[in-house]
Amino acid sequence: MMTKNKIGLVLMLFLGLKSFSQTQDFQYKRTLENVSDTWHKIILPEESFDKFNTDFSDIRIFGKNKIETPYILRTSADRISEVAVPFKMINVSNKNSDYFYTFELSQNKEINQIKLAFEQENFDWKLDLEASNNQTEWFLTQKDYRILSIKNNQTDYKFTQVDFSDSKYKFYRIKIRAAEQPKLTEAKIWEQKKDEGSFKIATIKSLKKSIDAKKKTSLIEVELLNKVPVSSIKIDIGTAFDYYRPVTVEILRDSVKIEDRWHYNYDILTQGTLSSLEKKGFSVENSLAKKLRITIENNNNQPLDIKGVEVKNAIYFLIARFTEKADYSLFYGNKKAGKPSYDIENFEENIPKNASVISISKEEINPEFKTESKSPLFENKIWLWVLMGIIIAVLGFFTFKMLKE
Repeated sequence: MMTKNKIGLVLMLFLGLKSFSQTQDFQYKRTLENVSDTWHKIILPEESFDKFNTDFSDIRIFGKNKIETPYILRTSADRISEVAVPFKMINVSNKNSDYFYTFELSQNKEINQIKLAFEQENFDWKLDLEASNNQTEWFLTQKDYRILSIKNNQTDYKFTQVDFSDSKYKFYRIKIRAAEQPKLTEAKIWEQKKDEGSFKIATIKSLKKSIDAKKKTSLIEVELLNKVPVSSIKIDIGTAFDYYRPVTVEILRDSVKIEDRWHYNYDILTQGTLSSLEKKGFSVENSLAKKLRITIENNNNQPLDIKGVEVKNAIYFLIARFTEKADYSLFYGNKKAGKPSYDIENFEENIPKNASVISISKEEINPEFKTESKSPLFENKIWLWVLMGIIIAVLGFFTFKMLKE
């Protein structure tokens, strides 16, 4: 007889086999070409992002033996780190309409950013930033740098961050030209390090611009050629005058057809202020999108001259470990797939930084892919066997009972 432990073991094995990903579970495949080393880099093609799960959980690499090849998913996005540098303010003074604030760094460190905060809510000032090692000889780091704060019923905008090239001095002095005493409430000095990533400029399929006079907004609808992980959006403005406009960027979530009309549902990707002072664009965490909607709040102002939009996307790639030279393929297109977990995730320090890149073939439908079909209850063999087992058990119980009597 089969004990309870044995039955449990059989069930566990059965469930394990059912949950193990096989090639027939994936709708698409691409052949990996020239696998020759232990470690290889595989760049994921843009035209397939629309078929990946949003969290990339369905990506698998199989060889002919149907055993998974482990990989780590990486992206080429920027890596930014900020370290606060301790300091003390040693001097506050003024000469006519020039107001001076001097800082002494507690450590001999390289810095490139100073963030300021003021008590005043509305101002438009220009400043000079100077640096020195002895407070006798000063060197100009930034000249006529504009800082601004606007707060009213329509706008709440601040730009008080001073960025400059990497600099290593003992003392820093800010000179602000203003008609009144700037009431500095806070200053933070940072060492910001940025490892530049690699990005691609996404191909725009269509771009539509419109102005809603009633809502006092400008609308930009952008459709990309492929669904890609959007990293940044930059709006090219041709307007010569200063501007500060609230802006909302949304991505299309889904669409539904009601009475022969398509209705589109969007999710907010980011919100901010479109300003003539900041022209870097809007950085966002990589979000898969094909359609974007950008709304600019004009309020009572003249609409901006929108020249165009630039969308950048990060490059996603796999670093995979191959234990033998064989034929391998990349599989994807399985909505039910869970994110894989591989041992190599715990040993990233052993993964070479310059793994050779291998190319992949064009996308093809996986010939082994099997779609699930829901059969009627009694056409399904499993249900038939279960039903037969129940019937036999019931008959056996009553037969045993009758014999006993």
